[in-house]
Amino acid sequence: MRLAGTLSVLVLGFGLAAVPAAAQDGADDTLEIYVVDVEGGEATLFVAPSGESMLFDTGWPGFDGRDANRIAAAAADAGADAIDHLIVTHFHGDHMGGAHQLAERLPVGSFIDHGTTVDEGERQLDAFARYVDLRETARHVVAAPGDRVPIEGLDVRILASAGDVLDVPLPGAGGANPFCEGFTFHGEDITSRYGNAEDDQSISTFVGFGRFRTVIMGDLNWNREHDLMCPEDRIGTVDLYLVSHHGSETSGSEALAHAIAPRAAVMNNGPRKGGAAQTFEILRAAPSPPDIWQNHYSIPAGDGNAPEAFIANLDEGVEMPDGRTVHMGDAHWIHISARRDGSFTVTNSRNGFSRDYPARQ
Repeated sequence: MRLAGTLSVLVLGFGLAAVPAAAQDGADDTLEIYVVDVEGGEATLFVAPSGESMLFDTGWPGFDGRDANRIAAAAADAGADAIDHLIVTHFHGDHMGGAHQLAERLPVGSFIDHGTTVDEGERQLDAFARYVDLRETARHVVAAPGDRVPIEGLDVRILASAGDVLDVPLPGAGGANPFCEGFTFHGEDITSRYGNAEDDQSISTFVGFGRFRTVIMGDLNWNREHDLMCPEDRIGTVDLYLVSHHGSETSGSEALAHAIAPRAAVMNNGPRKGGAAQTFEILRAAPSPPDIWQNHYSIPAGDGNAPEAFIANLDEGVEMPDGRTVHMGDAHWIHISARRDGSFTVTNSRNGFSRDYPARQ
């Protein structure tokens, strides 16, 4: 198995991952991506043609392992029986909360995160301490911008971590970003107003598969996006945008969302969490607006939601005081199958509706 680079702390920190039997038997030469519904949390699974898997975040804790069960179902659908690399983008409950329950269902080969929490408070620190105990049971790597995650056939690069951002553009990027003109910063107290100090520590990641390109940004905030994208665009165009921060209004600026020029945008929102009207407006105002796919109908967006065919879950659920949504029934995901030529297909598992996106010319 070929490692994906030699300069990276991540590459140097890992051994070779075992290739599941399905991959050895000649599985389809596609990158499979599952945007799993965790009711306004985050869980997105990548399974490479080699059979290696990479999961971004684990959803919420509790609910009898609801979110871990949904992730395990997606992994089974993809033919993965383990999580080779678990990237915890940051240490909030809707991102790392389900880690213990997930580890009871699927073995985790390595934990990748930004190191230590910057949040304060007894509840947050207790949750982080429990996660630390878990990550010590496997390989643990602290990610830095520019690091690579070694997955055969994929180009996985860290764009941001622990408040730092990539300072060398990705290949093909680096030009002046016209969407930085007129950039409006959120107030300096954005992290205190929204309790988002840990959000700005988020790991953001680029994933390339041949000519196919995508980014998953975690909860990186609006102002930190400016550090990454202005005055030069360090990412370049992508095919698929896994929408920042559940589609919240504190992320997803024009400097990012317009510059990367995606053809499809998939939002892992909940009924009441994320899915801000502003996010839909920014995406639709792009020079070439992407199709918007959603894990949930967004109550805050109202008439701004995508057509129902593009929405995986239409129910509202029951909102809990901490922002979680209680819905214990069946849940549906958005599934992307990407090919090396840059073409890809997006499918809504609720209704089987899909759309093919040809390779860029």
